[in-house]
Amino acid sequence: NDKPSDADKEQFYQAAKWAAERGLTLTQHWHKDASLHHLLDVFERVNREIPIAPLRWSIAHLNDGSEASFARMKALGVGWAMQDAMFYDGERELKERGELALKRMPPMRTALRVGVVVGAGTDAHRVANYSPFVALRWMLDGKSAGGVPLRGPEETPSRMEALRMYTHGSAWLAHDDARRGTLELGKLADLAVLSKDYLSVPVDEISTIHALLTLVGGRAVYAVGAFAGLQEAR
Repeated sequence: NDKPSDADKEQFYQAAKWAAERGLTLTQHWHKDASLHHLLDVFERVNREIPIAPLRWSIAHLNDGSEASFARMKALGVGWAMQDAMFYDGERELKERGELALKRMPPMRTALRVGVVVGAGTDAHRVANYSPFVALRWMLDGKSAGGVPLRGPEETPSRMEALRMYTHGSAWLAHDDARRGTLELGKLADLAVLSKDYLSVPVDEISTIHALLTLVGGRAVYAVGAFAGLQEAR
């Protein structure tokens, strides 16, 4: 709701406060930075009564987020659930918003510079490809599904930054970064053996990466090719 009434904001405040009182994590979808202040006003109001940083609330989408908005989010401890919507929607947005706007959508480097925790994802499978490697390639080359260059280098992360958003960032949003998201002693050792090296293959090949072997709890739950014999019968 880009133009909420005071009554709308009061109702949302009551819902958000109810969640905070019960220690619940809240993720709110929001598309336009120009109206985000309405949401942040409510978050800040709740935060004055109940600190929300420990709850790891987040905002999803926000493809045109501004540095000022990210600074307010950082102050609240609110994360950003960033998805690859521009992979499919970018060319339509290009016609509506213009080339200059698309060069910074989504502004990943700005968010990282401000210090907001970014969790990368693919959004719902009915609107996006489920593969994280399609999303990772898009994060790095900024091209639409049709191959049109959209995002500029100023807002394009490095391979490690993109991977960190997809792993540690998303684990943080799920309150699970103590168990997974990074390779550290004491964390879960579930792993996948990939068909190509994400860190060294040409960027345009990243989207073709797939798992050859997946281990969960030390057990092979998926295996193909040379690893096919390792998968246990269920």
